Amino acid sequence: MKKWKFLTAAALTLMLAACGSDEESKTEGTNDQASTEQNATDSKENAATEAPVFPMTVSPLTAGSETEDGKSITFEDVTFEEAPNNIIVFDYGFLDTLDALGVEGIVGIAANGGKGNIPTHIKEKYVNDSVADVGSLKQIDFEKVAAANPDAIFISGRQAPFYEELKEITPNVVFIGSDNENYVDGVFETVDLAAQIFGKEEKAEELKANLQAKVDQVKEKAAGYENALVAMYNDKKISGFDNGPDSRFAYVYNDFGFKPSTTEITSSSHGSDFSYESILSVDPEVLLIIDRTASDVETIKADIENDIIKQTRAYKEGKIVYLDGVNWYFSSNGVTTEVDKLDEILNELK
Repeated sequence: MKKWKFLTAAALTLMLAACGSDEESKTEGTNDQASTEQNATDSKENAATEAPVFPMTVSPLTAGSETEDGKSITFEDVTFEEAPNNIIVFDYGFLDTLDALGVEGIVGIAANGGKGNIPTHIKEKYVNDSVADVGSLKQIDFEKVAAANPDAIFISGRQAPFYEELKEITPNVVFIGSDNENYVDGVFETVDLAAQIFGKEEKAEELKANLQAKVDQVKEKAAGYENALVAMYNDKKISGFDNGPDSRFAYVYNDFGFKPSTTEITSSSHGSDFSYESILSVDPEVLLIIDRTASDVETIKADIENDIIKQTRAYKEGKIVYLDGVNWYFSSNGVTTEVDKLDEILNELK
């Protein structure tokens, strides 16, 4: 009898252990299942925030433009039935933004036979036999554009005169140019537009935050100077730029925080003819020189730092900053080229 009781107790113990093990297994299984379901739900939610919904209608970043001969152009909304797969990009800044976002499917750019002033960090990727060369920024090879069979073409101001002709190839021609009145916001708008079309919102927020941080750093730096002058060097000629609404580089003052050394320059996209004597007369504390020729710094230094400029406050205090013409003149509005531009200023004005 005692032996039987012992066996029964032992058996009971084993049974209870087994039950406990089964319950634990069931609990773990339930937890694992719940975790899997939650992960699936999270993935679906993340996908929902990333994946764009089509059909999608996007608006041009500027409603209209005017060509050099005075012709008025109105840009239209574009409705994409599905995500674009064959993309042609004429604006180098927007090409930079698409690349930074990780957008695939770029089949054509304005490489200009390899001579295009494309940012160095992306030039090799897009100037090659796998990407069609569809002309230059102002001279479009329409046959090559058509041969690339694009389902989206992105243009900016330099290509505005060809807007209607490009629409004959595809109706999905999106104007992404912006004005200079709210420059940084305009860059953010181009990033948001690309993110909306290609489902890159999370990456877009990261890139915009990085750019805003650089803008804030330059603003803080600029606040420490009495005034500045933005000038452009082009084949031994100098142009000056103020902070007016028609000035190509007004954002250096209005968005980056530098105070203009003069407001008596005629505002224009290409600046006002300026002499070395003119620079001396306004005597800026900081002189920002944009190299339109995209030559090496030593070459333009030989012209810029002459006996007249050596009398300026900027020269005497070592505050002449030479800026990369590719980024500043040809590739503006790119989300990473803008960071590079700001870094140029930060690195020189230490």
